[in-house]
Amino acid sequence: MNTQPFRRAAAAAVVVAVSAGASLSATAATPSGTVVFTRSQETADNTPRNRTLWLLDVASGKTRQLTTATDRVFDMTATWAPDGSGLVFDRAATRLQESQHTLIYLKPDGSRPRTLLHNGDFSKPAWGPGNRIAFVSKTRAGQCVSVVDAAGHNRRDLFCGTATTEFARPTWSKDGKRLFVAGGYPEGRLEPVWHALAYRIDVATGSTKLMSDIVMEAQWDLEFSPDGTRGIYADIVANDLVLVDFRDGATTYLPRGHAPKWSPDGKRIAFSGEIYEVGDGTVRYYEPLYVAKADGTRVRRITDSRVDNHAYLPAQWSKDNIHLLVNRRTFADVSLTKARFSLRIIDADTRALKALPSGYAETGGWYEP
Repeated sequence: MNTQPFRRAAAAAVVVAVSAGASLSATAATPSGTVVFTRSQETADNTPRNRTLWLLDVASGKTRQLTTATDRVFDMTATWAPDGSGLVFDRAATRLQESQHTLIYLKPDGSRPRTLLHNGDFSKPAWGPGNRIAFVSKTRAGQCVSVVDAAGHNRRDLFCGTATTEFARPTWSKDGKRLFVAGGYPEGRLEPVWHALAYRIDVATGSTKLMSDIVMEAQWDLEFSPDGTRGIYADIVANDLVLVDFRDGATTYLPRGHAPKWSPDGKRIAFSGEIYEVGDGTVRYYEPLYVAKADGTRVRRITDSRVDNHAYLPAQWSKDNIHLLVNRRTFADVSLTKARFSLRIIDADTRALKALPSGYAETGGWYEP
């Protein structure tokens, strides 16, 4: 178990000048399938009003609304059943500044949504093999990592943390026998630090192993490799990515970026980088999409856009380890408060780009037959 301090990387950006890349005009063949994504509405003062689920047919580009827009109701974190027969998502209803989370089951044919679990606070679902759904449940004593079947029966709390421990969305192993879960808790008052925890849980027995406990200056996200032996810690903004090998505790600094995503075979990572471009008396900032080998070598820039404040954020790799579902972020105002998202599918080998409708996708939202 690694308990050495993990120092946050310097936040200063490198200022560089780059030439414009060639435009992507080629159209690569893309996988088929369906993407569940979200669209949001805002009030006049730019506060979130609601969030709804939509379906996108990848081949045709056609969209269809799945859930109804309701004030102070936010549908998110949708994940498909392995056979595409249904999906489960997190519905947060905000009342008096507090949110109550519920797991909702929905068939893609537009049937009426069904609440999976009652009388509790349940969030961050991940549908795994064997028609089991892992999620985070909130109790009076703290948060737990739990599982339930697709009918909402046989709920089990596999592992519960201390009162202050927060869990991220669980990640299933390919065979469905294990869960990998990131957690953490704050420590200290004058100069607080964050204890970043990584767990491996046996789904059958609930036996839990703490793979890593790293002290950080701030809370970072952890993205597990498909086999759960490694993980990449990333800030919510561009910073030095850090690869951790849970087998021996070794840490390796990767290129600067954020939002890393592993390919299904564990051989490559995609991430959003950053560029400050100086020229003609102006400074342009944008976040291209990059792909690299899993050890951080052979870094390639995939997108060519040089528009100020554009960002390409990877959401999910395709099963063929080649294509990427990506969120493209722009802003509707100069103060950068009104973020607008649209979807793209990009070939990581040829860089060919397919533009898709507006919306925001998360990991687990792309189903391929």
